[in-house]
Amino acid sequence: MKRIKLLAIGASAALAITAINSPSLFAHEGEEHTAKSETKVPDTAAGILQEIHKHHGELAETVKSKKLAEVHHHAFAIRDLANALPAKVAADKKARVEGSAKNIAKLAEDLDKTGDANDQAGTEANLKKLDGVLMALDSQAK
Repeated sequence: MKRIKLLAIGASAALAITAINSPSLFAHEGEEHTAKSETKVPDTAAGILQEIHKHHGELAETVKSKKLAEVHHHAFAIRDLANALPAKVAADKKARVEGSAKNIAKLAEDLDKTGDANDQAGTEANLKKLDGVLMALDSQAK
């Protein structure tokens, strides 16, 4: 009986040490989506806008084909590209572009949540909001 208790205590201790040293082992599945995407950021504002539109088209197709588990890949790529844009625009446009980038970041999170929840209507609504913000971003960055 003592041997079983010692094994149970040892296993619990090993699990606790593993959890401390590797918190991502027990992280909520959705939390991993907040990391930076692996999108390569172009060197120019025009290049960034082109990449944003490429991912936006892919995102729209992903939502249309109801592959909602893949929504976060494109949403977070758009977010990361938009966050890089203020450094590439003229100084007089920077504040407005930063504001749009913040809106895009919020919408990327919303798209991730509705996509992970398999909420087609919610994801479509968030995509429509993103469409409007991206139109504004285009006019601000040019």
